Amino acid sequence: MKLAIVGTGAMGKVLKNYAEEEGTFETIFFIEPTDESTWPLEKPDLLIDFSHPGAINSIYEFCRKQGGGFGVVLATTGYGPQEWEIIKLIQKICPLVQKSNFSRGVEAMNRLAEQGARLLGDAADIRVMESHHTRKKDAPSGTAKTLCSCIGIPESEYPEKTAVLRMGTVPGEHTVYFAMEDEVLEITHRAYSKRIFAIGALEAGKELLGI
Repeated sequence: MKLAIVGTGAMGKVLKNYAEEEGTFETIFFIEPTDESTWPLEKPDLLIDFSHPGAINSIYEFCRKQGGGFGVVLATTGYGPQEWEIIKLIQKICPLVQKSNFSRGVEAMNRLAEQGARLLGDAADIRVMESHHTRKKDAPSGTAKTLCSCIGIPESEYPEKTAVLRMGTVPGEHTVYFAMEDEVLEITHRAYSKRIFAIGALEAGKELLGI
């Protein structure tokens, strides 16, 4: 089976290393989205994107030229309205999954935060804080935005109810606070390596393929 990885940065390299170790895919293509010469001529079984929002147009063109029919995993955040329209076009020709975070722990955190908002929403001030490495451009992070959605914080209230830190090489840390009178409940997820995102993205892709 063939795997195409869009993005040759740190996450793309981590994914490539894990995919080679995991062994499902015999052939792995490394694609730099801005370099046309790196896009393969042959159709992959699965494409995973760990690049940047601007690559979505090239991904769509590749899917269209190949006739679709292969799995697409989008693990990039920071999409705007135009990018989401392109994603809808890709969904018409390829099975696709997109998440702001493919960590199993974050998936559980989303559900726990949702439950916390149901139980404590009327009695608590709910806030979200996230930290990432200095090179991360979107703020708040896609994961933080998903958490906000789970607990009912609208985008218009992000400046008041979310705190953002960019420092060092932090892979990612997210906390939801439920602050009440004389007590505070915190739900925190810490990523200690980028490997967890690679594992989650590859597993999501295998589910798309039914393997």
